Amino acid sequence: MLVAGIACLAGACELRVHNETETSSASDTSSTGATTEGGAPEVCLRYVDCLKEIDAEAGAEAEASHGANGSCWSGDEAAQADCLALCDAQLRNYASAFPDVAACEDEGIVSDVEFEIGEAVFDPVDPFLDPVYRKLEPGGTMAVVRGGQGLLMLPFALRGKNFVITEDPNDWDNPKMPRVDMWVDIDGHNVGFGGHFARLNNYSVGFYPLDDGMGTLEHMYIAIIVPDAIADPQTLTGQPGIVHIELNTFGEPAAIHELEFTVAPEIQGF
Repeated sequence: MLVAGIACLAGACELRVHNETETSSASDTSSTGATTEGGAPEVCLRYVDCLKEIDAEAGAEAEASHGANGSCWSGDEAAQADCLALCDAQLRNYASAFPDVAACEDEGIVSDVEFEIGEAVFDPVDPFLDPVYRKLEPGGTMAVVRGGQGLLMLPFALRGKNFVITEDPNDWDNPKMPRVDMWVDIDGHNVGFGGHFARLNNYSVGFYPLDDGMGTLEHMYIAIIVPDAIADPQTLTGQPGIVHIELNTFGEPAAIHELEFTVAPEIQGF
């Protein structure tokens, strides 16, 4: 129920964004992150060094494919982006699994990607009007609102720059489509998968360019649906929460943000 509801509100259905008439795009520009003289991104060199410490044989194989002069970097941009994504994901996995292995440290990975977490603010009188973006400050309030289909949700918005987007923000199968891994926790209400209030993995998010002269890209909201297991949504109000978002973009290491918030004291439209 949770995944289906989110997909319809912010995925498979058309996106509801503040600037739907915008047609220009910063799409189809490529980057492979910070690279060394051999052509491999730094994150891949660190992944190879980490794997050598854990498993010498596997590390040698990774050196041949993902190392400084590996086969990855003679392929096309899509193949190189896939290689980088594997390095980034695996290095973070190994950093978590082997915290005492210095070679597996994942801090300080260089990426040009910038993004911030916001809230889609709906008109309390007419929730069918286009929402307005508001940056979510650490410790700020986040409203639970009733969506157009009657579902209660937390509408997390995103803004960023310096990453590839698709010409069509609804082209979900395009390998250049930005994707997020995210989870939300709310005190006393983490009843979902993995012990979280809600969690999304490899979730496509279509961005639109804003006409602000600064190259800003916007995804108006990801609808995090209040789980059915919460019998009384009013118990959410005033509770502290945490949102963790990993933005995965074409040819770049993941950009990661996490911040604390408080659920607003009233449920909008409830």
